[in-house]
Parts: sequence; structure tokens; C-alpha cells
Amino acid sequence: MTPLRKYQIAFLALGWLVAIGVLLQLGFGIIVTDLYGRVAEGWSGVSQVVSDAQGRALKGVRRTSRSQYLEPLQPILRSTEALRNPSRRLFGAYDGGFPASFSGFEKLEEGLGYRFPIISFYAAWGDKPEQRFPARMLETIDRMGSVGMVTWEPWVVDFDSTRRSHLRPGAQREYAALASIARGDYDFYLVPWATAAARFGKPMFLRFAHEMNDPYRYPWGPQNGNRPEDFIAAWKHVHRIFRKMGATNVLWVWSPHISMPWFEYYYPGPEWVDWVGTGILNYGEVASWSRWWSFHQILEKAYPALLELEKPLMVCEFGTLGSGGDILEWYRQAFYHVDHTYGRLKAIVFFNQAHDTTMSTSPLDWRVLQSPRATTFVAKELERASAL
Repeated sequence: MTPLRKYQIAFLALGWLVAIGVLLQLGFGIIVTDLYGRVAEGWSGVSQVVSDAQGRALKGVRRTSRSQYLEPLQPILRSTEALRNPSRRLFGAYDGGFPASFSGFEKLEEGLGYRFPIISFYAAWGDKPEQRFPARMLETIDRMGSVGMVTWEPWVVDFDSTRRSHLRPGAQREYAALASIARGDYDFYLVPWATAAARFGKPMFLRFAHEMNDPYRYPWGPQNGNRPEDFIAAWKHVHRIFRKMGATNVLWVWSPHISMPWFEYYYPGPEWVDWVGTGILNYGEVASWSRWWSFHQILEKAYPALLELEKPLMVCEFGTLGSGGDILEWYRQAFYHVDHTYGRLKAIVFFNQAHDTTMSTSPLDWRVLQSPRATTFVAKELERASAL
């Protein structure tokens, strides 16, 4: 049946429903009312089927076009083994609207004329429905032809104390939380999550407890009594659970804060890590603790230590603010050094966040699209990279 014919049938049904409704207003009684209800229910189902069919057709067209764009990368993106050491550099993006909306991400892709093979988002631990395994988000990303990366944040205070009586009270729970994870206190959460990851079955990146060595930002940092050995024990415990549940499709991204010294002490070991990731965000002059740093200045000191780990490197958060310098020049220098200085970088994920308040009371804008000149330049660089 053609789409036009489906719409004709739906509108014909709507006309009959209106007519019956008018008759009811004229007083045709309970029998007609019952008939009206049954017919309306039936045609509502037909209309929904028509609507769903048209929606699937529209999504199919969009999905086909995006999948065609990413088709050359599918041998890599569909293979966990190939993603452990991809033959070419992969680009990705996170958008601040995730997971509720893809509109900002779509605007980014349209603005750059590029389709990102990696789509990044964040997921917190806890008992809320949205803190379960993000199957719908990952399945959507998979249908789009891309691979998802989950930055998995162990906010242990988000578990309901009335349901989890074996956990310490919320006010005390963050202290030495990594040791608690390693001890098995949170296996009630980890096992279902790992089971769902195995059921998903497609390749996915998992960036667990990122920037664990930063004493200022996250509660799983050293300021809360979390030692390097606690982090390593927690990482291995979580990894073992995933392995036991059969989640071999997961690629593990170890992601320290490279501006903090001795981050190597937190490394779990080569058999426990697939990728080494880091954030490279230039905060410019937005605060007293920051100044304008180029991509090269942020990465150069830590790069030799990262190389020694002999893993592919990922920039998990890539971007710059505009305060204190030229956005275009920042990206120009960054892409130059990616090509000529940092050959081990195998993935770069743009941080497309327009209203970031994690480090400032005033929203910070990390979008490339805020600068038309930078947008034009980055679009050309991505086009060049995709043609290689």
C-alpha cells in the first residue's frame, strides 16, 4: 500500500468518526456511544500504525543516508577487535542535549558537514530509571551507524538508602568509595549493568571513573580517601564482573587527568585497558586558575608517559572557549599537532556543550559552531580526514 493510500484511509476514518460524534451530540443513546468507542479505538490503532509506518520510513531515509556516509568505516565500527587498534583516526562528539535530545548533535553534524563515527554521552550510577544501562541510547547510536562511548560516573550517593540498607549513610558514602566498589558493595548494580551490556552485544566504549586522580573535581578522587591502589582494585573488580557476564563487546577507556602529576600510578595494567583517554579543554581566561593554553601546551608534557603505556590514545573531550584568544587559531594549531606531533592519537571526541556549569557558575560555551571561521576550518579538516 502506498503512503498516499494510507493517508486517504486514515482521513476517511477520521471523517466517519466526526460524523458519529455529531450523531452522539444529537442524542443517539448508549448503544451508539458504545459503538463509537469501539470504532474510535480501532481506528486509533490504524492511525497509529500509519503514523508509525511513516515515521519508520522517514527515519529509514535518514538512517540510510547517514549509514552510507559511514559505510567505509563499518569494518572497524562493527568489530570490537578492530576498534582496539583502528587502522585510521576516528572522530566523535558529545552534545549537551544528550540523552533527551539529538537536536544539538544534528546541528553540529550539519554545520560541519560530517557524520561522527563515535557518539559520546555520560551516565551516572544510581537507582533512578535513567541510571540503568542506557540500552535505548546505545541502540539508537548503533542504528545511526556509529559506536557509543559511555563515560560512567560512580556517584554512589544516588543510591536509595531505604532500598540499600547495607550501604553506608549517604553523607559518608563517598569517602573511600572506590574501596567499597572493589569490596563488592555495589555488585547489586554492576551485575545487571554488565549483563545488559552483554545483551546489547555491539561494540561500545566504557570510560569508567574518569579523572580519578584529580583532587578537586569528582568525589571518586583522592580528596575522599581514594588511593591509587583503591582505584586499580575497583577497576579490576568492575572489569571482572563484565567479563564474567560475557560483556566482551566493551572497550575499556582509562582516562586520567594528565595535568595532575603521577597519573601513571592509577594505571590498572595493559590487560585491563583497551584505550588511554584524556580531556583536552582550553578554559582560556574564564577564571583566576586558568589561562589560554594551546592543544600542544596541554598535551606535550604528559605525552611521553602516555606513549609508554602502548595503547591507542583518545582525546575524550576536545574543545576551547573563546575567552582570551582566537578559537580558529586554537583549532588550527590543534589539527596541525595532531597530524605532525601526536601520531598515537587514534580518536578525538568534540565536546559540544553550550551551557557547561561544572566548573563555573556562568555557563561556558564549548561549541565549535560559536565561531563561523572555526567551523569552516574544522569542517575542511574533517572532510580531509574522512577522505584519507
